[in-house]
Amino acid sequence: MKMAQVAKRIFLLVAVNVLVMLTISVVLSLLRVNRYFPQGGLTGLAVVCLVWGFAGAFISLALSRLMAKWMMGVQVIPPETNDPVLSRLVETVHGLARGANLPKLPEVGIYQSDEINAFATGPTRSRALVAVSTGLLQRMGTREVEGVLGHEVTHIANGSD
Repeated sequence: MKMAQVAKRIFLLVAVNVLVMLTISVVLSLLRVNRYFPQGGLTGLAVVCLVWGFAGAFISLALSRLMAKWMMGVQVIPPETNDPVLSRLVETVHGLARGANLPKLPEVGIYQSDEINAFATGPTRSRALVAVSTGLLQRMGTREVEGVLGHEVTHIANGSD
């Protein structure tokens, strides 16, 4: 990722968190909640919440792959799998990742669900996961699956959710 992209992402993270805290502080002030706090308590609370929010955001991002695997029951597909359907899935994701110039190929996983769904997650472009539901593989054709996977790889390449 280019330095300008990293700087932009950090700026947006800081700006959003600060704007949320300012909005909450203004709303609490308008509701006169500050009279229930000791002198300057509302400002102190806002600072603690801001720090807590930043820490939570970074921890959530760092654990995103692990949490997705655990909560969704994602089974990572080994690249050398003998199953032709799963092998094609891995090859498609890895081909799209190479085309997007990702620094490292993402893990590819599958989870049991009748819903047609897929997602990409991970803290960085080098530590990403692309997962698809069994419902997606059962109900979509090859071209549609490729389109969905392309969309997910684009999330990784652009660093977006």
